[in-house]
Amino acid sequence: MISENCSIDEFVETVKEREPWEVIAIAIDEATQADRMFIRTHPHTGKALICGQTYSRHLKQLINYLRFTVKPKRPKSIAYLLYMTHWGSPEPAHPDPFTVPRPDTVH
Repeated sequence: MISENCSIDEFVETVKEREPWEVIAIAIDEATQADRMFIRTHPHTGKALICGQTYSRHLKQLINYLRFTVKPKRPKSIAYLLYMTHWGSPEPAHPDPFTVPRPDTVH
């Protein structure tokens, strides 16, 4: 795993210079490993809960922000703040078709 401490901050610090599609692929692998760690650990200790569920959830949120660039219900979530800091932009990725000026088509 990239983050041995199951820290989303540590993960982002490691991959922040990569392209979004690369980050998505790495985050998918990282989330899978974190989920497997949680499933294989019995009884579920504090570290397994943090690493398995919380870390995996943060990674999956980051993946969704990178894929779809949608503003979340809770814009103060750690995954969203990290996304906006390193990959996001204040403008929407897909402009609203009603606000984009149309070229003149009159001949």
